[in-house]
Amino acid sequence: FKDESWRLSLLAQLDDAIDNGEVWVAFQPQLDLATGRIRGAEALARWTHPEKGPITPHEFISAAETHGRIDRLTLFMLDRAIAAAAEINKRGPAFDIAVNLSAKTLARRSLPGEVRAILAKHKLDPARLTLVLTETAALAGDGSDLDPLHRLRDLGIKLSIDDYGTGLSTLEYLRKVPAQEIKIDQSFVKSLGVNCSDLIM
Repeated sequence: FKDESWRLSLLAQLDDAIDNGEVWVAFQPQLDLATGRIRGAEALARWTHPEKGPITPHEFISAAETHGRIDRLTLFMLDRAIAAAAEINKRGPAFDIAVNLSAKTLARRSLPGEVRAILAKHKLDPARLTLVLTETAALAGDGSDLDPLHRLRDLGIKLSIDDYGTGLSTLEYLRKVPAQEIKIDQSFVKSLGVNCSDLIM
């Protein structure tokens, strides 16, 4: 699974895997601790290969990012996740959906229009969608790469910074990205009950 030939083989199969249902969406519930109610979910890509079985998300997502094939997967995830959230919102109380957005996808100037079209297709309020920015997203010095993020936020979509506190997620990153939410990396919260310095931080 780790050699380059396997990674390239994955890429060759990815589009077909999306088309024939091998790639699917898992929903990780988001709980409101104050009320005990599930208030939404995060959509996560999963791939069950007919011969190899489950392929780890890290394996196929990182391969898709590295070789410029992440856009098709991202649009697939957005469509399925938004469709599911729209259906749930028709039946009950407000339900939010979060979808990961690769830094590579931000290069698509067409992204805000594509997201708007998917929201309109499924009739989901943009305020019910959160796009989670992977912390690998680097910022250009002139801020030009932030334009899609501002356009997405102008649509009413929420933005969240993933794994905050590691890698490139500096205070400068936090200042520039027009996000309404940060997700603290688990390395800072796993030992809150026993590590005083983690708790202070």
